[in-house]
Amino acid sequence: MTTEQPLPAPDIQRAAPPQVMAVTPGGRSLLFTLEPGQGIPPHRHPGSQVLLAVLSGEVEVRAPDMQVARAGEVLVHDGDGSISLLARQSAQVLVTLLTR
Repeated sequence: MTTEQPLPAPDIQRAAPPQVMAVTPGGRSLLFTLEPGQGIPPHRHPGSQVLLAVLSGEVEVRAPDMQVARAGEVLVHDGDGSISLLARQSAQVLVTLLTR
């Protein structure tokens, strides 16, 4: 994972809805399959801790600084803050939301 200088937010082609992998009283896991240029626009998950596991490919994560996350990397994000994703190449990202 690398941290880079913030750039203007790119136009994000909204990703297809995720595959719901699990739903429990303590949270849920969602699998996103992204093509280059697809992503998830800025949003929040108040009251949750967010874990992003990049299973394949490479994505830009803005939360608020821009980081590039590659296959095998995991990021943790406070859901009270804004986050967005943009695929730089075909990618699969497992997002787990844990209720605090």
